[in-house]
Order: sequence, then structure tokens, then C-alpha cells
Amino acid sequence: MLADRAKAMQRVCFDAAPSETDLELLGSRERWLVYRELIQNRLVQVIDVALVRTKAAIGDEAFAQAIAEWLSTGGPKTRYLRFVPTELADFAIPIWQVEEAPWVAELARFEIASWDVRHGPRDPEPETEFAFERRPVLRAAVQVMRLEYPVHEKPTPAEGYEPSPTILCVYRDTEHRASTRTLNALAADLLDAWKRADETVAESVERIAAQHRAEIGPAFVEKLSAIIADFIIGGHSQPL
Repeated sequence: MLADRAKAMQRVCFDAAPSETDLELLGSRERWLVYRELIQNRLVQVIDVALVRTKAAIGDEAFAQAIAEWLSTGGPKTRYLRFVPTELADFAIPIWQVEEAPWVAELARFEIASWDVRHGPRDPEPETEFAFERRPVLRAAVQVMRLEYPVHEKPTPAEGYEPSPTILCVYRDTEHRASTRTLNALAADLLDAWKRADETVAESVERIAAQHRAEIGPAFVEKLSAIIADFIIGGHSQPL
């Protein structure tokens, strides 16, 4: 009986239209309809904030339809509002990839990456100090994105974006804002390797430099020192 009521509560809150059978089972019909409206409005408010440019790109109707379809699958699985936009995006981006212009899905990916780094966990505490002979501890709120469209550029043009392959690092800055930095392929590969942390900093630098046929000279070391200082915990205090 309790399980039946829990399922009825979920359906009333998230189905396209609540059934009279479920409302009768729960009792207090008008109260549950108010609960439904309050819950859905709160979820939509958070999603609208996270995906404001995506909503503007596809229009209110198409955006609302995507949310309604997602809710009809059972609604959010998370207990935390900050994760709701990511769950909606996981559901809707494949739809937008097919039904909308290809750049719309990438814009949504970029906005969700920006949302996630703003609301992500704190940086981990490294067990040891930074050293080239140790595995790196990357900051928590860092995402590398390989995009076919420059969707980070604002404002969004009325006709959409023309293809222009772009590699971005989306990260949380010292003011807890989402910032972006354009990367070359070598820097992106380094950040990916440091995120995996399955080899030492020295090993990853040597391997990736060789893959890109890059000479480890003064110019390379200068750029390497900057990316280590910005993204590896403890790296800012270590001279190269």
C-alpha cells in the first residue's frame, strides 16, 4: 500500500496529466494539484536559469515540450535541485541533436558544463605535495569540451553558429563563476590525462608532447607552467 501511494505521488507530480485514480488514492485532490504545480514550477525555474540561451534558441514551446517529456518519464532521480538541469539535459540533448540545428545540442552541453562547474564539489585535498614525479590532482571543477561550433561566443546569432571546431576548458574561477579558456589540442590532451591521473605529470607531458611532435623548449615550458598553476592543485607554488 505504501509503495502504491509513492508511485501515485510520483505520477501525480510528473505525468503529463494526473489521473483521477491516483488523486483519489492520495486524497485531498486540490492539495495534490497545488503540490504538482509548485513542484513543477520550481524545477522549471532552475532549468530555465541553467539553460537560458538554449531556451531562447529553440523557443519556449519546444523547450517546454522537452521538459514535459522528461517529467513524464518519472521526473528527477536526484534529491538536489542543482542536479536537475543536468538530468534534463541528459534526456533532451539527444532529442535536440536530431530535431534542432546541430549547434543547439552543443550550446546546451556548454551551458550545462558551465552550470556543473559552478555547482560542483570543492577541490580535493591532495595527499602529497605537487611534484612532476607524482600523479596530478586536478581541480574538481574543470571540463574539457571539443565542440564543432563556437557556442561559447555571445550573443547567440539569430541564424545560429557556423561550424568552427573549438576546444574549450570550462572551469570555476576564484569568484566561483564559470569561465572558459580556448585550448589547443595538446593542452586539452594534457588536461584529460591529468583528470585520469593514471600517470605522473612528467610521464603525461613527455608522452603527449611526443604525440604532438612538440619540442619541450622554453616556450613550451612557459605555457606548461601556466596550465599547471591554473589547474593542478599545488602547482602554482612550484617553479619549472
